[in-house]
Amino acid sequence: MSESGQDGAPALDPAASSPLRIAINLANAALVRIGADDGEPHGIAVDLGRALGAWLDRPVRLVTFPSAGAVMASVGTDAWDVAFLAIDPARADRVAYSRPYMRIEGVFAVHDASALRHGEDADRPQIRIASAAGAAYHGHLTHTLRHAELVTVPVPDDALRLLCEGGCEVAAGVRQSVEAFVAQRTDLRILPGRFMAIEQAIAVPRHGALGADELDDFLAHAAATGLIDPA
Repeated sequence: MSESGQDGAPALDPAASSPLRIAINLANAALVRIGADDGEPHGIAVDLGRALGAWLDRPVRLVTFPSAGAVMASVGTDAWDVAFLAIDPARADRVAYSRPYMRIEGVFAVHDASALRHGEDADRPQIRIASAAGAAYHGHLTHTLRHAELVTVPVPDDALRLLCEGGCEVAAGVRQSVEAFVAQRTDLRILPGRFMAIEQAIAVPRHGALGADELDDFLAHAAATGLIDPA
């Protein structure tokens, strides 16, 4: 590899010729989806990951995980170099973040017959809210719910399935994922409003080859070339 990648990207030595392993969280439909035709991951996380590899002049290998919790559980195992995750202060001891490159919304789903009419109504006694362990919004709900019971499930779709089975009154999730699930049913709806705005960033393991400064430089390049919204 030359001394720098495309557009002045820093060289990485000695790993410069090895694949840049991109951790892909398959549970976040705002960032990734599986193509119906090819069965492969697509979406902004994949596009940005491949662009980061090109910027660093390194080949890219996608490493898929079923949830953000699974991504974080693998920190320290040398399973990946870069991940696309929500910014969560609870993870800051294990990963370093770039600046945010987009924001998504956390929303609640309920049965159509539910008496709840707005997201703010969900935090009340005798309401069980299902949420995925390891998700950034799960940590938020852990600290903000005062009356409702938080039911922890392994992955985001489990929260929605639990709602369908009557195991909870409310399911939490990322808007795009919840909308896709609800669209396939006639007995569920999404409560108006959001319970949090979730900032998305690129993360690297602490003490890894890449640092947050390099990621910020890449995002500036991505904004300048139109890959992401400069705002």
